[in-house]
Amino acid sequence: MRLQSKLALFSAASKILILLLLVLGLPILVNKVALLNADERLMQKEERMYQIIEEQGIESFITSETGAYGSYNLFKEEFISLEEISSSKVVNSIENSLRKVDNQVVNYRVLSSTFDLGEKRYLLEIGRSLATIHNNSKTLQAYALYFLAAVVLLTVFSDLAFSKILLRPLTLIVKRLQRVEHPSTFTPKKLQTSTDDFLYLNNTINAMMGQIQEAFQKEKEFIGNVSHELLTPVSILQTRLENLLADPDTPESMLEKLVDNLRTLHRLKNIIQALLLISRIENEQYLRNETVDLTQLAEEVAEEIKERAEAREVNLHVEITGDYTLTKANQSLLFTMLFNVVNNAIKYNKPEGSICIKGQPHGKDYEIAVKDTGVGIKEEQLPHIFSRFKRLHAPDGESHGLGLTIVKTIATFHGIDLSVESVPSEGTTFRFLFPRQA
Repeated sequence: MRLQSKLALFSAASKILILLLLVLGLPILVNKVALLNADERLMQKEERMYQIIEEQGIESFITSETGAYGSYNLFKEEFISLEEISSSKVVNSIENSLRKVDNQVVNYRVLSSTFDLGEKRYLLEIGRSLATIHNNSKTLQAYALYFLAAVVLLTVFSDLAFSKILLRPLTLIVKRLQRVEHPSTFTPKKLQTSTDDFLYLNNTINAMMGQIQEAFQKEKEFIGNVSHELLTPVSILQTRLENLLADPDTPESMLEKLVDNLRTLHRLKNIIQALLLISRIENEQYLRNETVDLTQLAEEVAEEIKERAEAREVNLHVEITGDYTLTKANQSLLFTMLFNVVNNAIKYNKPEGSICIKGQPHGKDYEIAVKDTGVGIKEEQLPHIFSRFKRLHAPDGESHGLGLTIVKTIATFHGIDLSVESVPSEGTTFRFLFPRQA
């Protein structure tokens, strides 16, 4: 999973967790706030009531006929009562209390306060319906939930946008590395960011790729130089051995040894020529200025190698559908590429086995597949079959040489996507996906 996705998921999960905790604790918190607000309102009314009594006198509320005062609003949500009590009684509290109003029992939040006026003591009670307080509490809870949900969504989107902006340099680094098909194609670039970590990462990658490019360049130069220098003495030795072999004065006992030495020199010369070919392709010493008909190319390869297939009792056939022409290619290199794959398919096939060279359109591109019924390649060896630095052994004990390395090098040179599928003891399929050229 990408770092940006992980950050976004963590941010969303943490905020949702906080929201759930708030949702669970919100009713208690809002109820507490609603009660505190109701108590504050009751105390404000208490102060206001004392001011009115001071201005108008207690007689405006309590007369000798009534002895007490009581007032309820229209919906019985609030009430105020005032009565004379015993001078020994003192009540100062705010608590829940049940009151009977019009034959209905109503639960109130009641503020009770005693005060002395003249020689008499009075009890002032101011109440507010708990149902009204709870209704207000529910309204507050609903608005609070909407507000919290909006805040969470807003912060999640803002975090996602910020993380995208923050990690944009890392995304640029990753995309630049993904476009690199070979170390030689990498171009160091400066990164426009104020984040020191990304600057350090980019500079480290640039330095590392520079070292890799230098190592690859030295390796290519070494292979090219050594191959070129070795080819001359090997050719001289081969000529001398051939002359000795043709000399009638050469003893019979030496002929067999000379043939073995010539065979060894021939293998060495093939390896040197293969390395030299790879080096020249990688250094782009070949031109891609020819037009190549893939149908004709496949048929030419099959015609060239059919005698070898017949000698090994392998059935070779070609199935090509559609026409496809490469306009920027090298005919001889493409021929070598397909020839090496088909040659390996013959070499590692079974008696009376088969090889099929199949070509068909693949979307806008064109695919040529070489499928055989040979010994196959082990799964753990597949990632290394194109490496020139590994020697892989077939089930028959023979080694895979540089032929597949040449195949991969030519495919890369032409921008061909090469893939391999193989099942041991059943066969191998090489797929060449030729890109559409403008």
